[in-house]
Amino acid sequence: MADHSGQGKAALAALTGASLIGLAPIAIRLSEVGPHATNLWRFLFALPILAAWAANSRPIPSGRQTLWLVGAGLLFGMEISLWAMALNLTTITNATLLVNLTPVFAALFGWLWLKERLSKPILAGGAVALVGAVTLALARAQSAGGLAEAAAHGWIGDSISLLGALFYAGYLMIVRSIGKNVSVGAVMFWATLAAACVAAVLSFSLGETMLPRTWVGWALVIGLGLFVQIGGQGLIAYGVGRLPIVISTVLLWMQPVVAAALSWILFGEALSAVALFGAGLVLAGIYMVQRSRA
Repeated sequence: MADHSGQGKAALAALTGASLIGLAPIAIRLSEVGPHATNLWRFLFALPILAAWAANSRPIPSGRQTLWLVGAGLLFGMEISLWAMALNLTTITNATLLVNLTPVFAALFGWLWLKERLSKPILAGGAVALVGAVTLALARAQSAGGLAEAAAHGWIGDSISLLGALFYAGYLMIVRSIGKNVSVGAVMFWATLAAACVAAVLSFSLGETMLPRTWVGWALVIGLGLFVQIGGQGLIAYGVGRLPIVISTVLLWMQPVVAAALSWILFGEALSAVALFGAGLVLAGIYMVQRSRA
């Protein structure tokens, strides 16, 4: 009974965390500052709490492990930054689903670097997810109504989202290799600190607006730091670590679902039947890969 209760709490944590992260792309679209500046504020408001968490967590990473965590954080920062860029070039649904193709790239990296076997279900899942990604892109291009510039930007946004998934897969590979020897608090602190450096460089170099103009703008970036970066990521770290990988994969689907629903309501980004079919293929492919890797 206790085991079932523990798994129930972990499932609720993962589901809630994924739902909170699904708010991130909406906040970036609504933010009064640039996308990279929005991410910078998100990280800065989270850092003091994460620093206290890391200082009171055990085991404390060694110097070598800290360097690896900083490297992982730079990859995480690039993924978040690429995702933020893509949100202004393609639909929120496309950007969020495509950046969540990370398990497919993680399986590929595992094969290349860790000599993990690519089973037939993994290959099949990767192929299904790829077909779904192409279908999503085609559906988005079709919805552009023949506007060549909008369609071209959409393809660029979709490609940037895929590149973001590649960077995040690299982040996960590093965390996976040393995660058992360091605390979750340390991982989140160093990842957030490095990601803040990436966001700072990009926001200042691109000349983005840095300061929100109204209290609503400040509430958005503060909410991103407290509820998304700390609450969402923390709940996912707690829940995923206590659940079978297949179950956690399905629960984390709440992120693109929440993002898609809110983008439909707030920005009129309705999903056509073709787009829904493509989204289903992407999720099915991710599930097949994760199930096989489990």
